[in-house]
Amino acid sequence: MKSSRSEPDLYNDPPRGTLRRNQSGSRVSHKTSLHRNSLYSNTCNNQEGITTLTRSNKRIPIRAPSCSFANKQDAVYAQPVASKPDAIYGQDRSKICHDEVDYGAMTIQKAIQLLCSSDEKNQAMGAYYLQHTCFQDESAKQEVYRLGGIAKLIELLRSSDENVQQASAGALRNLVFRNPANKLETRRQNGIRECVNLLRRTGNTEIQKQLTGLLWNLSSTDELKEDLIHDALPVLTDCVIVPFSGWCDGISNSRSRETIDPEVFFNATGCLRNLSSADAGRQTMRNYPGLIDSVMTYTQNCVAANQPDDKSVENCICILHNLSYRLDAEVPNKYTHLNHLARNTHMNRSLTGCFNNRGKLEYDEYNLPLPEEDYKPKGSTWLYHSDVIRTYLSLMEKSRKDATLEACAGALQNLTASRGMMSNAMSQLIALKEKGLPRIARLLQSSNAEVVRSGTSLLSNMSRHSILHKTMAHQVLPDVTRLLALQAPGSSNYGDIMTSACYALRNLIMYNPQMAKPYLTGSLINNVVGLCRNGSYPKAAEAARMLLSDIWSNRELQSVLKQQGYDKNMMGSLTGSTLRTLSSRF
Repeated sequence: MKSSRSEPDLYNDPPRGTLRRNQSGSRVSHKTSLHRNSLYSNTCNNQEGITTLTRSNKRIPIRAPSCSFANKQDAVYAQPVASKPDAIYGQDRSKICHDEVDYGAMTIQKAIQLLCSSDEKNQAMGAYYLQHTCFQDESAKQEVYRLGGIAKLIELLRSSDENVQQASAGALRNLVFRNPANKLETRRQNGIRECVNLLRRTGNTEIQKQLTGLLWNLSSTDELKEDLIHDALPVLTDCVIVPFSGWCDGISNSRSRETIDPEVFFNATGCLRNLSSADAGRQTMRNYPGLIDSVMTYTQNCVAANQPDDKSVENCICILHNLSYRLDAEVPNKYTHLNHLARNTHMNRSLTGCFNNRGKLEYDEYNLPLPEEDYKPKGSTWLYHSDVIRTYLSLMEKSRKDATLEACAGALQNLTASRGMMSNAMSQLIALKEKGLPRIARLLQSSNAEVVRSGTSLLSNMSRHSILHKTMAHQVLPDVTRLLALQAPGSSNYGDIMTSACYALRNLIMYNPQMAKPYLTGSLINNVVGLCRNGSYPKAAEAARMLLSDIWSNRELQSVLKQQGYDKNMMGSLTGSTLRTLSSRF
């Protein structure tokens, strides 16, 4: 009899992961927003799972029609997103046979009375009945709450009898499943600390499964995340994550991998996946000794063993995805110094009057040398190391799980989101050194809209760097244009996908208009024109207007629009005053 439930709380801004919570966008030119960063999180009210986004607000100048450089949109951050629908995990392996419990004569009130018995067998029977009843009947959860059963079950976690501990933990796990009121009551009755204390001292695998499942369920509620980060993070990391991962760097631990069940590790990573979506949790988890190292070690071992779809890999990648959110802004690193140096260089040039032949200030973000990587990364250094880039790209090639693919793309999206040197370096590393563009382009063909969204946002981020235009034009231009030509309105995330695709195409076609010309098909132009007229997707409409403006203002590409029957007046009505100003030059 399946008698325990857990709810994975997960994803993204995109940045996504599993479920998304909310999204707020930053402004780019013409008040257009574009997803740049991504995160997973969960909220009880929206979805029990991981990921949402937050974005920065900065104005980006419109590129002049004759300029060949990428549009410098700033990062848009995805807040933590939530996870997949609640799943049922585990099975009742109680020492008390269920035949010993007379379910016909038992009631919730009688079961709670048994919890108060001095007989441990009666206590276990009452807890198992509540576990069983709350698994089958949602209304039973409210009845247990009303009768004060949660406090009594928490008290039994301190029992010296393992059967009572297991039954009580399983009952609490089911009671809080998708029930915000019971979760908050569990905290109020000091249930989080009692759960963590028992997890720290028990060596019983079945009890560990129920306790980590309980913590996972609790972690989907934002109000509890701060307490869980303070109380549960150390125990989950020290007693489960580090020993099971196989990573060891002089950290002594009383537990070894052999003493921990894979399901316990899975539950623990699910809990941390949710906690990593919280701002406080993100910073604390980045700094917690051994956590990132262990998650990376486990993931890389699975990739090396050709097990890309190991169920815990998804959780680990979503943790890394969330921890990479706003990394350049929140974690001082070797690129921070380069950003300051670049800004100072830019200011010095402005003072000495270094302008190009069009009167615009020259600023070459690629003149500064990139820092040497740590030979042995540690802690948060892992999050922007070339080894983690290779791991993401390997999983994008080998994994068949949409959530894993999305999380990998979301993590890379975060690393390329800023306007600083980290974005430049990470983009070059992905596209040039690791040759990852074909693997990213494959995401655009996915039937999962979240995967397409993350892949398109990542390509849009990377297309801002002119040093990559030649490579990207050859390797991803066909996929981006195909997406713009075929994507149908009304599909999930349609507006976000089209916004990113328009910006990516806009940046790439100006590198070599003649090369782009064959890809500007009638269906693509019609879709872009349709976006301009579609009031349901204002961000995508603005991106489409800017794309059409660039196409019309280029002599080689303007003929494509004319062949489709568009003239200056028609294009002016679609794109507004921007186009009329640009087209007046011809």
